[in-house]
Amino acid sequence: MSEGSRIGRLGRRLPSRATRRPSRSRAGWLRQRMSRDDGTTLIELMVGMMLMTVFMAMFTGAVVMMNNAMNKSQEVNLTASQLNVAFQNVDSIVRYAAAISTPGVGTSGDWYVELRTTYTGTQVCTQLRVGITSQQLQRRTWSVNAVASKPTNWTPISSGISNGGAAGGPATQPFYLKAPLPTTQSQQLTVNLIAQSGSGRSFTNSTASFTLTAVNSTVPPPTSPICQEQGRP
Repeated sequence: MSEGSRIGRLGRRLPSRATRRPSRSRAGWLRQRMSRDDGTTLIELMVGMMLMTVFMAMFTGAVVMMNNAMNKSQEVNLTASQLNVAFQNVDSIVRYAAAISTPGVGTSGDWYVELRTTYTGTQVCTQLRVGITSQQLQRRTWSVNAVASKPTNWTPISSGISNGGAAGGPATQPFYLKAPLPTTQSQQLTVNLIAQSGSGRSFTNSTASFTLTAVNSTVPPPTSPICQEQGRP
């Protein structure tokens, strides 16, 4: 056998370098990488902390916004409820009034109005006022026969009413006697109320304006004073 033939046969028997070296797949490389105990670098740690900080800031901001929105909604509901209570009570008082006085400012600076009812057979006077200090819509009553009786204590109707010291004007003062039209048969009282509640971001300022008709009154109203036996509030 020639030397060339022997070398050729031996070459065929010996595996090549690529055959002897096992292939390393990506999955195997990852397993080997994970099994190593290299730890975490400072850069990786800082990047992770920055990402966590961003996520925490987003989460905290969302919670704060949700809380503010909830508080705002509660204050809006509260002011709306107070204005609704005021409307219902004032409507029942004005509806059956036989006469309404011209609204004015009392000695304490509070806006007030007086109404007289006679449908019970006895003349009953009612004073309504919006207190500057108390921030309440209040009422008190007394009866008038030969002599006026002692008035009741002021009773709150609704709270948080803040325009007790408002400037005069049909759109600002709490009580405004509407000027009659040629076809108007009864007196009409316009009530403007501003209800406030909350503080900071939850502060709410709600307004309500409604005109009520005294069905038992006449136009023009009587020239004699209406319910002035007790003086100004």
